[in-house]
Amino acid sequence: MDQLIGTVFGRWYVTLFGLTFLWRASRQLGWRRTGIYTVVAVAVGAIAENGSVHLGVPYTRYTFNEGLRGDEIFIGDVPLMVPLSYTFMAYFAFAAGRLIASGPFRTRAPRAWHELITAWMLAVWALWVLDPVSRLGHRFYLGEVFEYHGPGFWFGLPFGSQLGFAATAGILILGLHLLVGDEPDQPIADGLRAHPHLVALITYHGQVFHLAVVAFVLNADTLGGAAVLMWVPAAVITAVHWSQLRLGHEEQAGHTAHDPADQPAERSGDLVAGPTGS
Repeated sequence: MDQLIGTVFGRWYVTLFGLTFLWRASRQLGWRRTGIYTVVAVAVGAIAENGSVHLGVPYTRYTFNEGLRGDEIFIGDVPLMVPLSYTFMAYFAFAAGRLIASGPFRTRAPRAWHELITAWMLAVWALWVLDPVSRLGHRFYLGEVFEYHGPGFWFGLPFGSQLGFAATAGILILGLHLLVGDEPDQPIADGLRAHPHLVALITYHGQVFHLAVVAFVLNADTLGGAAVLMWVPAAVITAVHWSQLRLGHEEQAGHTAHDPADQPAERSGDLVAGPTGS
């Protein structure tokens, strides 16, 4: 019971993101498919993390803080909260990727690969911020979680760890696509504020930017600045892309409003012109 409490409340940020994931994923996938995806994601995470701890594959070799045993639930030699985080990290990247690729006025992009490659980029990009800041955990609420054995070019993280996560993230995003790849494309008349994936996009930014802020607070300015510099170009490109989509949406709405077929019938005396002109 103490370990369960330590996992749920000690890792409160994982719990909050997990609850948000259940809320949004159950609405999109349904509870059955959400359960299937969760089991697969946790299994993939547990295998990958334990494989790295013991064999150095796929993330290169590292170790988790053994002092956490007794305070949290472990799967093998990995705290449970780590593979649990795979569920929402991949889902938020997947849903946010759909929104960015489709734009605020549709639910699907013109091509499935537009969504997939955007989601994949977002998933890996998040780790380039999350892992380096997590290594500073002994200085804030995360606590000391893990330690890499070898040197790394990215704030102490080996390049192999990023390649390995790209592989596992790709598996989970592809799995999500297989579960909901047949969803129809639907128009969103009210734009971004009514889009079903807006919460996922906001939550994705929340999990990345709160750690970027932590980096600045801990005087890790280079790390925090790197997070911001990665975000700015992507945000500008997205803003320009969405602006073009908005212009097209407004133009299409204007044409529809002036379509003679949608105008009231012209009257001449007591007669009404019908579709055939009779």
